[in-house]
Formats: sequence, C-alpha cells, structure tokens
Amino acid sequence: MTKSILEPPTLGSQFELGQIDSSASLQQMVQIVEQAPMAISITDLQAKIIYVNEGFSRITGYQSDEIIGCNHSVLSYRTTPSQIYQALWHTITEGNCWQGRLINRRKSGERYLADVTISPIRDDAGNITHFMGMHRDVTESHAISTRLNNQNTVVEAVLNAAPVAIALLDDENKVVLDNLAYKALAADFDNEPAYEVLTRLKQHLGTDAIRKLMTANYAEGHSVSVDMKRQQDQRWFSCRLSAIAVNDSDVDDYFQPKARQHLILAISEYTREKRHIEQQRISELQRSTAESEMLHAMQETLHAAIHQMQGPINMIEAAVNMMCQTTKQCPGIDAMEEALRTGANSVEELKNALPERPQEAFQPVNVNQLIHDISAMATERLLGRSIPLQLSLTATLPSINGQPSRLRVALKQLLDNAIDAIDFAKSAERQILISTFVDHDEVVVTFDDSGPGVDKSRKLRIFQPFVSTKPATSGGCRGIGLSIVQQVINEHSGTVDIHSAELGGCRVRVVLPNRHSESSFGGRL
Repeated sequence: MTKSILEPPTLGSQFELGQIDSSASLQQMVQIVEQAPMAISITDLQAKIIYVNEGFSRITGYQSDEIIGCNHSVLSYRTTPSQIYQALWHTITEGNCWQGRLINRRKSGERYLADVTISPIRDDAGNITHFMGMHRDVTESHAISTRLNNQNTVVEAVLNAAPVAIALLDDENKVVLDNLAYKALAADFDNEPAYEVLTRLKQHLGTDAIRKLMTANYAEGHSVSVDMKRQQDQRWFSCRLSAIAVNDSDVDDYFQPKARQHLILAISEYTREKRHIEQQRISELQRSTAESEMLHAMQETLHAAIHQMQGPINMIEAAVNMMCQTTKQCPGIDAMEEALRTGANSVEELKNALPERPQEAFQPVNVNQLIHDISAMATERLLGRSIPLQLSLTATLPSINGQPSRLRVALKQLLDNAIDAIDFAKSAERQILISTFVDHDEVVVTFDDSGPGVDKSRKLRIFQPFVSTKPATSGGCRGIGLSIVQQVINEHSGTVDIHSAELGGCRVRVVLPNRHSESSFGGRL
C-alpha cells in the first residue's frame, strides 16, 4: 500500500506540510497527489525516499514498501553522464529548481527516459528540509521526435543532394524552404531566383495560369530564359511546379486547422546543353549558308557573264546584218556568222549550266532571329579582327512573310561587307551597329559601320555585278555580294539603299514590307 505524505509514521517528525484547516482539505490533497498522472517522490536531504505516489509505482515498478527508505539513486543508470547529476545536485542544494532528462532503470531492469523536475521544500524559516521530484516517462515521445528529426535530416539530405534547385513557396510566393542547389543559384541572381522564374512563367502562361497551379497537383515542365545582368549572360532553365496544402501553425487554428496552399518549384539549368545545341545549329547554319552563298555567287557570276557576253554578240550580229544588206560578197561574213553561232551556243550552254536553287516556301520570318543567327556565325571573324558588334533590336518586331534562308544569306552578306570594309581600310574606329525597327508598317534593318564609306560616284552602281569597293587583290568574288542582296530583297518586294553612317562609314538600309500573304510578293523565283 502506498504511504501517504500526510501519515506521521511515514514522514516522522522531520516533515510537515504546515497547518491544515480541515481533514476534508487534507484528504483532497492526498487524493490529488495520489492520482496525479506522473511519478511524484519526496526525499530527505540525502536523497533517501520517504514518499512515493501510485504514479511512481506504475512507472518504476517499485511499490512504496519496496522503495521507501532507499536512496533515489536506485533508479539511476550508468548511461546518464555524471556531469548531469553533479549539475542537478548543485542546483537543488542552492535552493533552485532543476529540470532535465535522465535515463532511469525500472525494477525490471528496463531503461526509460524520464523528464524530471526536482524542487526543494522549505520550512517556515525558509530552510530546505526535503526535495520533491516529479517525472514522466517520455521514452515513446522521444522515439517519435527522434524519428521525425531523422526524417527531416534525411529529407534535407535528399533535397541538398538533388542536382536541381528546389524551393517551397507560400501563398504569397515567399520562399520558406530551399536546398543547397537553390542557394547556389541564388548567389548568381540579382533577385530571388523563384521570383525571376515565376515572372517569366507568368509572361508565358499568364497570371491566371500560375494562380490555377496553386490549386492543382502538378504542372508540366516549362522552359524559361533569364538574362543574368551580373554576368552579362543569358541562361536557360527548365521548371516544374506542384502545389501542396500545408496546415497553418497559428494557435487559433489548433482545433480547426486551416490549410494554406504552397508551391514547390523545381529549377533545372540546361544552359550548357542549350548552348551545345545552339552551337550545332549555328554550325549547320554556317554550312548551309555557305552552300547557299556559293550557289548564289555562281548564279550571279554566270548571269553577269552571260549578260556581258550577250552585249558583244549583239553588236556582232548587228554588224553582220548591216553588211549583208549592202553586199553578200564580203569574205568575212561567213566567219562572223560562225562566230555568232559559236557565241550563241556558248551563251546557251552557260544558261544550261546555271545551278538550280532549292525551292523554299514563304513563311513567317523573325528578322531579329536572323540577325542573331548571322551575328553568331560572324563571331569568330569579329573577334579575330577586334571589331565589336552592337545589336539594337526592337523586341516587338512583327514577323514578315518570306524565305528565311534567302534572307539570311542577304543579311550575312551585308554584315560580311561591313567587316571587310573596316578590315581593308585599317580603320582606327572599329565598330558595327545593327538595328531593327518598324516604320509605317514596314520592318527596317540598318547596318552601320565605321569603315571608309562608299564614294558618291559608286552608290548607284554598287549593287551591280562585279562592282566592288574591295581592293583588287582581295579574295573571293568581288562585286557579287551586294548583287545577291539586291536580288533577294527584290524578291521580297523590299528596298535596299546606302547612306552615310553616324559611325563615319556606311549605312545600309533594308526595308521589308510587313505582308501577310505570299501573293503580296512579286518577282519571286
């Protein structure tokens, strides 16, 4: 039977709780202590147990008649560090309350984790006469807490080991959890990476679409590009979104939890792959454009040669006709007629030798993309000649209806001419500026360079075959490039002309009509 703290035989004359007004109050106090759901024990100043309640017996396995008179150290177990016991005794003997956890041993030898509070008991004079201990078995709750901590550690380790940046955003799009990859990514961004990515996703998908994702389970991946101002570079990311409901931790919502929608954002960078693909695309463009340039050059050269050969043949034919009208006895007429037949056959053979150009359908063309393409193809030449290229492109430039490969060849010829002009002139100022804009529903492209410019006497002839400002010793087909440009722009019902540039050299201005059907174009081959 458990001994009462109020039974004088048990506590002796040394322990008194003070004056009790009535036996009813005393009995209520005894019932409260006995029925307390925790282990309560009282010891003297040497830790000798003089009282335990029923909760003590349930937790430790010791009945009151077995434990009273024993030192409280009977519950101690060696795995509790001695420093903890030293701190415990120092605290309570100083008259203070000690609270902590100890590894105790039950009567059966089983160990358990005890959450312990020990307080000194004082008499009327304020002297410490006894110590009262209360403890609970928290072994199970400790195990649950440990498992949760382990799970959090594992989850955190998995997140940090993930090769993608992961962030958890609340319903206000604030980052509340992230991994190491996200932190590393944030070091490269001027703003919060999640903010930058969501901003671009909203531009692609719309704000309503992002809002709908907050109530959806999963969204397919989307690709976005971000201009990194700090590195002056562009990087590409693949993003995936999923929404989850997280209960609010507000105390007022304890009995009626309120779920708040959170968004999991996974960001995977594929800049290296994108650049590799882009390099392959540019290499293929360089190859195909070089073939097209060669084909164009051959066509223009042969056309020009035929044209120039046709002139003398026509003159000879006219001379023969005049001579035949006056006399048919001239001995040179037969030879001249043979020369005419030979020349006509040669011209016909040249016409038959003209290479056929692959047919290309008219389609919507992004002129800005063509500018980026030719700029990438010319990067090596520009770097080798220390010529900086600046692009000033209107972002909202409308598409035109045209043949992209043909237009790419023409625009590349203009850029190559600007590079050659600066290089051959050995200009001190070395700069090229390409601009695009819209003027009266027409797309305008300008090429400005700091070269020597074009003499006024040649401006009207510069687009004719074999007319060139390059030195006679330069390689390649002189005077063919601008002829190709003129032909391609004519095919697209556009115009091309030459002016003086603010950079000191030449400005080539190309105007392409913003048409919406193939029937708008005349002269298409």
